[in-house]
Amino acid sequence: MQLGTSQVIQMNRKKIMRKSGRELGILYALIVFWIVSFATNVHFRNINTYLNILRESSFVGLAAIGMTFCIISGAFDLSIASMLALLAMITAVGVEFLGVFPTVLIVLTLGMVFGAFNGILVTKLKIPAFIATLAMLFIYRALAYIYSDGKYRQTMNVRFTNISNGSVLGIPIAFVIFVILVIVGTIILRRTPLGRNILAVGNSEKASLISGINVDLTKIIIFSLVGTFTAASAILITSRLWSANPGMKPGFEFEVIATVVLGGTSLAGGKGSVFNTFISAILFASINTAMNMFHVDSYMQRIIIGIILLFAFSMTSIREMTQTAVRMRRSRQQNDQPQEGNN
Repeated sequence: MQLGTSQVIQMNRKKIMRKSGRELGILYALIVFWIVSFATNVHFRNINTYLNILRESSFVGLAAIGMTFCIISGAFDLSIASMLALLAMITAVGVEFLGVFPTVLIVLTLGMVFGAFNGILVTKLKIPAFIATLAMLFIYRALAYIYSDGKYRQTMNVRFTNISNGSVLGIPIAFVIFVILVIVGTIILRRTPLGRNILAVGNSEKASLISGINVDLTKIIIFSLVGTFTAASAILITSRLWSANPGMKPGFEFEVIATVVLGGTSLAGGKGSVFNTFISAILFASINTAMNMFHVDSYMQRIIIGIILLFAFSMTSIREMTQTAVRMRRSRQQNDQPQEGNN
């Protein structure tokens, strides 16, 4: 009996270690990347480089929190780059006329509304998320140009610009906000009924309906979260740049999706981690910083980012092939054992 108990404990320990290894793989990759960069580039021996990486990771990372929920549910939102441009324009104008706090509340609310509208298109009109959000990509971008008359807007409000350019105890304020919202996102996903519903919908919509989950409402809330976190990113980016323009951040949506998928969230849905998205955002910012530090040509940088995107989007297939190979190997080993015993 004691032997059986010890075997069970050992098996459970191995399972936990395998699961931990998979979940923390992106963290190990970040540590290795920093060690290699530290050894090969003198700029990575300066603490300010790492603080700048943490600051820059916040801008994509915030939007990636919302996108994590969306991809776990089995969908994605292509409109966030255009939505961000529109919300950034509203932020830049609002700060000058209304002040910081009212503008932040208005922009976050608008982000939630825009996201909910995307969710309604997907759930009530039954338009596939790819088509609905692609259409809204053009609409939000056009609205940004109409609202701004095609001109950029600058803000000189020091209280506002200090949000992304200032520090507290040496740590960038933007990163502190990022960490707080990562904690909030993790609690939502792992400790609330909404989080359980998101995971359930991602695993199987039919099973979720049978179990009594309001799938349409869950999806609308998910897209609302995408819009809200995108609004938070728009606020921080506007603060960082002291300005906004209607054509800003083209391709932002692909950076965000790549960050989420690189963090291990499955494009098939039903599986993901806000913490891993957090680490992935830091890794992505580290790669961009390293390319600048090593004076990599701008066109070559695009090629490298493209390769990262391909790798990120193929991770699900690679993981499935690896798991299939492992299962087949174990099956062969189990089939061989009785034969060896008979011999």
